[in-house]
Amino acid sequence: MANEEKLRDYLKRVTADLLNVRRRLQQIESGEQEPIAIVGMACRFPGGVESAEDFWELIASGRDAVGEFPVDRGWDVEAFYDPEPGRAGSSYTRRGGFLEGAAEFDAGFFGISPREALAMDPQQRLMLEVSWEALERAGIDPATLRGSRTGVFAGLMSQDYATRLLSVPDDLAGYLGNGNAGSILSGRVAYTFGFEGPAVTVDTACSSSLVALHLACQSLRTGESSFALAGGVTVMSTPGMFVEFSRQRGLSPDGRCKAYASAADGTGMSEGVGILLLERLSEAERRGHRVLAVVRGSAVNQDGASNGLTAPNGPSQQRVIRQALACAGLSVADVDVVEGHGTGTTLGDPIEAQALLATYGQRAGDTPVWLGSVKSNIGHAQAAAGVAGVIKMVMALRAGVLPRTLHVDEPSSQVDWSSGSVRVLADEVEWPGVEGRLRRAGVSAFGVSGTNAHVILEEASGGAGGGAGRLQELGPGVVSGSGVVPWVVSARSELALRGQARRLRGVVAVGGGADGVGVSPAGVGRALVSERSVFEHRAVVVAEDRDEFLHALDALAGGRPVPGVVEGRTTSGELAVLFAGQGTQRAGMGRELYEAYPVFAQAIDEICAEADTARTDPGAPGLRDVLFAPQDSPEGRLIEDTGFAQPALFAFEVALFRLLETWGLTPDYVLGHSVGELAAAHVAGMLCLADAVALVVARGRLMQGLPSGGAMVAIEASEDEILPLPDEYASRVAHAAVNGPRSIVLSGDEDAVLDLAQQWAARGRRTRRLRTSHAFHSPHMDAMLGDFRRAAEQVTFSAPRIPVVSNVTGAPLPAETMCTPDYWVEHARSTVRFADGISWLQEQGVTTCLEIGPDGTLSALAQDSLSAPARAIPALRPDQPEARSVMTALAELFVAGTAVEWAGVFEGTAREVGDGCGVELPTYAFERERFWLDVEEGSAGGSGVSGMWGGPLWEAVECGDAGVVASLLGVDEGASLGAVVSALGEWGRVRHEREVVDGWRYREVWRPVSGGGVGGLSGAWLVVSEGEAGPVDVVAEGLERCGARVVRVEVEAGCVSREVLAGHLREAVDGEAVGGVVSLVGWGSGVVQAGVASVGLVQALGDVGVGARLWCVTGGAVSVGGRDAVWGPASGVVWGLGRVVGAEAPDRWGGLVDVPELVDERVVDGLVGVLAGVGEGVRVSLPCGLRGRLCGGWCGRRWRRPSRSGSGGPAAPYSSPEAPASWVRTSPGGWPGVAPNTCCW
Repeated sequence: MANEEKLRDYLKRVTADLLNVRRRLQQIESGEQEPIAIVGMACRFPGGVESAEDFWELIASGRDAVGEFPVDRGWDVEAFYDPEPGRAGSSYTRRGGFLEGAAEFDAGFFGISPREALAMDPQQRLMLEVSWEALERAGIDPATLRGSRTGVFAGLMSQDYATRLLSVPDDLAGYLGNGNAGSILSGRVAYTFGFEGPAVTVDTACSSSLVALHLACQSLRTGESSFALAGGVTVMSTPGMFVEFSRQRGLSPDGRCKAYASAADGTGMSEGVGILLLERLSEAERRGHRVLAVVRGSAVNQDGASNGLTAPNGPSQQRVIRQALACAGLSVADVDVVEGHGTGTTLGDPIEAQALLATYGQRAGDTPVWLGSVKSNIGHAQAAAGVAGVIKMVMALRAGVLPRTLHVDEPSSQVDWSSGSVRVLADEVEWPGVEGRLRRAGVSAFGVSGTNAHVILEEASGGAGGGAGRLQELGPGVVSGSGVVPWVVSARSELALRGQARRLRGVVAVGGGADGVGVSPAGVGRALVSERSVFEHRAVVVAEDRDEFLHALDALAGGRPVPGVVEGRTTSGELAVLFAGQGTQRAGMGRELYEAYPVFAQAIDEICAEADTARTDPGAPGLRDVLFAPQDSPEGRLIEDTGFAQPALFAFEVALFRLLETWGLTPDYVLGHSVGELAAAHVAGMLCLADAVALVVARGRLMQGLPSGGAMVAIEASEDEILPLPDEYASRVAHAAVNGPRSIVLSGDEDAVLDLAQQWAARGRRTRRLRTSHAFHSPHMDAMLGDFRRAAEQVTFSAPRIPVVSNVTGAPLPAETMCTPDYWVEHARSTVRFADGISWLQEQGVTTCLEIGPDGTLSALAQDSLSAPARAIPALRPDQPEARSVMTALAELFVAGTAVEWAGVFEGTAREVGDGCGVELPTYAFERERFWLDVEEGSAGGSGVSGMWGGPLWEAVECGDAGVVASLLGVDEGASLGAVVSALGEWGRVRHEREVVDGWRYREVWRPVSGGGVGGLSGAWLVVSEGEAGPVDVVAEGLERCGARVVRVEVEAGCVSREVLAGHLREAVDGEAVGGVVSLVGWGSGVVQAGVASVGLVQALGDVGVGARLWCVTGGAVSVGGRDAVWGPASGVVWGLGRVVGAEAPDRWGGLVDVPELVDERVVDGLVGVLAGVGEGVRVSLPCGLRGRLCGGWCGRRWRRPSRSGSGGPAAPYSSPEAPASWVRTSPGGWPGVAPNTCCW
């Protein structure tokens, strides 16, 4: 029997162990296949794309982002472009997909010096900015991940930024190595953000970003990473990729990828950056993160020993697809669409299509697998190509639409489409959700190195919206019962703070929820403090409704002070809380806070209950009834009685402190004024609530019981001036308080006090009788001191947890001194040394004092004793509603640098608003400047060919190609040496003649310059216009905003009379000095009239004697290249005239400023920056912003234009003493997502 029991026990243990092993095995297996959630996405792609939403708009609208070569990278397009393929060092296309502003970077934001930023590959810079944006888009404060196991998996392909330099500049030595190393791409992100997970840079060429995604998913599943940033980046700093692929004849002449089309004629090179933030799906759900889509499975393999190193391999592509499906636990029938590699080559696309037909195409039923490629929109983004496809499909899942693939004349005739169910998305197709089945997409990327990757995406379980529900429209938000909501905005700089406000205003104006419906103010407010980092430049908008928020954000963006906006920069220092004394009380104080904040109400109820218990007059009204009674009611008038006033002040102040305490307020010191010191002692832990209330009630009751009479008067005088009191007053008048350096309170017999006050008034000093029932802190109090001592002996004192500054000495006292009845008796009778206490606090490093009281009395007194930058902030202001006032005070504390627990302010306001959709906040408004290593004209960085050995003849000589040499010289291949020498001489003569002609030819070169701050103007500025033609209003407003006094001079359109113009100018000037002249003449005229009127204006200014510089503002007169079009022929005439005026009257000539069609505030800021920066010529340093992006200017110069033959040597800059050096171009305008740029000639 015993053996059976042992056996039974043994079997039970074994069974339990087996169950545990099975459970653990299931956990491990499920972890290895756990879906990975995409919780954040950020990107930059051609076409002005700066977000996933921008990207989707470009794709869904069928836009083609391919354009001309960039004009801001120093590429000598004329030298290396040749439409005829075959010339070494040339490209037969001049089109591709390019990032706008690829040279721009907010170095200061990431703590990177300008020198290091200049040496950094722009790919590293973009990786930093877009990684930050991906975290913000996920609703995660990047600072909260410092020290976490967050991994960085970055795809990278080309690194040609530093290769453009022929030598290393001395000031960049030591920076170029790390700045251009591939490993640093991921390592710098981890270092800058403080991540401690894996940091891996992946280079598998075109599949790099998809391989990075695959590795990131593996790292998350194994627990190696808690979060992972995955993606890729490509920026072409040189045209080398175009030259190389031109040599291979692999480029499309028009730069477009015609994916899977019969018209396919090569790939189109592009660039971009895309970053995904990933975490395990179970963790995303646990943390409440919004899931955009899910990575169900992924796989990577290699072509191996195939038919060529760079040739695609169909069987390998089939295998990687099947491996990804197996990883996801899915079949080919479970996938609806494939975002293919689709480069548009005649070799690669058919191989890929056949692999898809052999896998996804072999499915039952009539429903095909749809096939498309985002490369038809933006070109081949190389290392960012795979992640571009992922972002496209995530957005398609959320939109429920499969966008069309562009440039498909017909599906490729080289593919047997009948062999399977795969169809090219030549037209847009709806992609609705199906009950009981999740929508899925496959994404492929194949590297030229032979590394293939395939990823299976799945919609989030919430459907097309990714779990997004409807949101409340922006209306009255509620934060703990109050209609007042704080919106916290911060940035690294003041300019970026303006950009933050501008972006946030866009959220308010258009809705801003994750599904675009709208948001509640409380939802936005909570998201701002929980999902964004806090920086030193801060602002808080305190408002209630949409219109108020819009108005406040407008003002903040424009730098205009308005009520409801608190703005400033943090300072170091400590915080002191000041508790007001008797005389500040008012009827109804705290009533609004009681209704708005439960914490305040609970504290009031508790204190009033204690006070009612401690009082000895049971027939009297309760303290709360008196506190909240109407002012004119019998109970309301009792607030002036000391017996009620002191307990009421104590209750109000302690309750307000408790409310602020829940918002993270932690003072370093406390200081009370008279009875306010009892409130300070209680919150500091010196007295428990019951004892503190008992002592306050006894103090007020005993003082109220004294005979009435006496007076208290505040006098503008110092203590040294007041004391000693004259002998006749010494026994009747006391020195009651020192409130400031020149603010003394006298207290005592009424006639004596008033007599002294009259004497000081006669000396020209201000005096004011205080509103008190008794002469406090004077001999009038002596009669109650004994009874008060006995009351104080009944309470228990403890050492304070927070230092309490004593009224008696103006500094903290030892606990053994303050924690005694003797001290509190002396405190009731002696001088209140408030000013000394404030001075002591500042000596300890206190820079912020918060007054807790019904009004701002103490703050005004304290400010007189504080020196800058220290300040006193009242919690309540009598002219404001209480909830708004206390929220404004909290905002002022925060802006000054005091720590605030905003979560407490928004307690009860969930992150998810409405039916569960998170608030979609704008990302950081980076303050970007241009950082680009410019190389000399004609050097390797700007041209495909240079030097005396350039050109096809010498290339043929170097290659030993006698046939080509003979052909170029026009001789037979077997010609004699004499014939060859003769032909060579003729060739040299022709070349020399071309060089001479080239010396007469010039071209305009526009180059960007770094941005800076908007300048200031002063004095009177004339703005001359033809009526209201052109952007005259916004220009005038911009000038005024920057300090100029604008004098409008309006003439009739087409007015060319010098005399009439002079009359208008003379009337406007009226003898006053003029700081500058801005002309918009030509906006309302024809071509001829514009030129003649401009000439007349120049002459009229001379006639009137205006010597100020003239600036002509034109529209569409010039183009800096790319899509910047010339659209203003009349403006072109003004530009021609300007060149002559600049040469003939340089002392009166300012310059030419060309602006886009849409002239907004940012363009005008750029204009004002030009006007303000002019000295002896043009100095352009302009910040212009669109979507928070900062752009500098474009500087133009004239360079000698070499002939197509390439004469050798760098082109010389054109310099003429007669050439005006002040032509400015503000461009381009009207491009979605592109900042206006300012260009200077």
